[in-house]
Amino acid sequence: MNLGFGLPALLGGLALVGVPILIHLLNRRRFVIVPFAAMRFLQDAFAQRRRRLRMENLLLLLLRCAVVLLAALAMALPFVPEDSPLAGLAGGRRELVAIVDRSASMGRLAAPGLTLDERTLATLRRRIGQLSDERGDAVTLIFVGGGPELPAAIGATPSMALAALERQLPPPRGVADLVAAARLVKDRVRPLRPGRLDVLLFSDLQRLSWTDAGGAVGPLLAAAFEQGGGTLRVVDAAAGLAAPANTGVLDLASGQALLPAQEPLAFTAVVRNWSDASRAGVECRFYLDDVQRAVQHVDLAPQGTATAEVRLRVDTPGAHHLGVAIERDELPFDDTRTLAFEVREHIAVLLVDGAPGGAESLSGATGFLALALDPEGETRRFEPTVWDGGRLDEGAAQIGGFDAIVLANVGGLSAAAAEALAGAVSGGTPLLVFVGDLTEPAFYNERLPQLGLTLPAQIGAMAGDPSGHGGEDYVTLALPEGTVGPLALFSDPRLAVLLQVPVFAWRPLEPREGGRVLASFADAAGRTVPAIVEGRIGRGRVLLVGTAGDASWSLLPRNPALWVPMVHELLSSLLAGDAAETNLPVGQAPALVVAGLPLSAQLTWPSKAVTTVEHPDIRPAGTGKSRLELASLPLEEAGAYLLEVGTAQGSQRIALAAVPDAREGDLRVIDQSALGQALAGVEWQLGAEDFDEERGPQPGDGSLAQALLWALLAAALLESALARWMGARS
Repeated sequence: MNLGFGLPALLGGLALVGVPILIHLLNRRRFVIVPFAAMRFLQDAFAQRRRRLRMENLLLLLLRCAVVLLAALAMALPFVPEDSPLAGLAGGRRELVAIVDRSASMGRLAAPGLTLDERTLATLRRRIGQLSDERGDAVTLIFVGGGPELPAAIGATPSMALAALERQLPPPRGVADLVAAARLVKDRVRPLRPGRLDVLLFSDLQRLSWTDAGGAVGPLLAAAFEQGGGTLRVVDAAAGLAAPANTGVLDLASGQALLPAQEPLAFTAVVRNWSDASRAGVECRFYLDDVQRAVQHVDLAPQGTATAEVRLRVDTPGAHHLGVAIERDELPFDDTRTLAFEVREHIAVLLVDGAPGGAESLSGATGFLALALDPEGETRRFEPTVWDGGRLDEGAAQIGGFDAIVLANVGGLSAAAAEALAGAVSGGTPLLVFVGDLTEPAFYNERLPQLGLTLPAQIGAMAGDPSGHGGEDYVTLALPEGTVGPLALFSDPRLAVLLQVPVFAWRPLEPREGGRVLASFADAAGRTVPAIVEGRIGRGRVLLVGTAGDASWSLLPRNPALWVPMVHELLSSLLAGDAAETNLPVGQAPALVVAGLPLSAQLTWPSKAVTTVEHPDIRPAGTGKSRLELASLPLEEAGAYLLEVGTAQGSQRIALAAVPDAREGDLRVIDQSALGQALAGVEWQLGAEDFDEERGPQPGDGSLAQALLWALLAAALLESALARWMGARS
């Protein structure tokens, strides 16, 4: 019979059936026999009624036991499958589970001014409207791609589900995670909702979503249907629509690590043709802070990509947005894209000199570094400040005010200076280290990590001859094959010759776990040892260079054609912000490191709506910095945002952008054969949106609770009537 229970723990209530029996036994009348003359007549009358009274009391006891029994069974929510002999007693209530694909592709226009998402939600409202609160129907809504995963409680009443759909929902976004939705049905819906489940899966059948799901959806739903049964209907939200000719922006980025003010900045947009027809002369309009600044045209082959490049000068430092827009088509979401970036000016660099040169500026360990950063003394991009090692001990509390820190031939640091430096770097301040003759390997390799600052490589003993008297005994810089990053400039064969500058003395570096070798020292025999190693400490980037930053160990600083761009590239790569921190996927909440202690935050949306956070959630993030987390403000709309953070020192403006998943622009659909493979293991049927679920009789969810409640009511009424009748006769 396969009888199951939704809440089997409540079957313990069956023990209460003994309560009426106990009460009956305790309340049995006790007769005191008192002989008298007329007793014989009473005994004769009682003998005639005794059997009838016993039967009436037994019937009353059974009815009272039945009331308790039926109540306990009804609360345990029994259910039977459709093929059970008791299926005829099952109630007609419906248990509907609607999985709704709200990924970005559902923003496709089904008609002028009407998206697939809007049409699907309207269909779902009509379907839920056919259900009844009074009948006990229940609805579970599951959104994948956009909006809350569960917009209403599991097993909500139809009116509650309709109210959830009437609330303002964020637009479709992201990629539909169908596996997560099926797992939610199996792990969360099924334990709470026993009996038969009618699952409707609304999808545009985009191949991307189903390919990502693999073959996991079918087995998960089959496991959910094992107990209590269920049906699956896949509703084709895009049925009847012709194959679209969609073109979208795949990416928008800058090719420069650092974006300085008052200099031409390079940006590149990648455009994709998702259709099988070529597109010629696609117009790409570039907007800087909502003002159109350039127009480019690209030709697109079928299923091909093209790049549109533009160079723009931005004179005002601070937060900015670059947008690109192409011609609108059926899928508007990928016709535009926004990049948030920051333009920098007067970057403050602290140069810590371990061997000051006195009056002769170039004789110190930082002389050639300061000259490379500010060759003409105009302080246009970098603003170097030189401290000797002792000053670092005294001014440890001030290092948080610098944008970058360089250590050159620093022999050692005090505990206070090392801890302050570690705090600044872990909070995001980049660190560049040049070794030298004063560098103590034991301090850097052992003592410094104990103070919280672990460099990306261990430093070895000096090799080579600083005087250069060894003739051919020197090394030169060599880049690994396929170099990317700060020194990729010199991978160009026309510039690679610049690296052939002798380095007479160096310290071999042994990369630690996580360290990445950017360049090596190569001798005449082709032997190499790491020369420049990159790593991370907390949020800060660190570069360790295995030779001196002055001319005492090499001729590098005396070759400005190499030295100036190399120092600029190394520092620029360290200072480059992580674009992923300010350019977030649609629906993700910002979490940023800001200067000072935030007191308030105000977010301006692409629609120009403003949201204020009076008490933002903050965490410590190193010396003079805080981590600002806005978990309550996910970026639900694609486009440009501006975050203004108020601190005791003033206000900071941070540009943010919410970017959609460009893969959703591929509107090709999965064929029925592949769909069958994805849903292997579960019975399903495919339909269109305009279906009518009320055609013909619909089976219930297999629940016996309703039948038990009716039986409980009948037993209670019969018990009450019998007790009243027996009392009236007594």
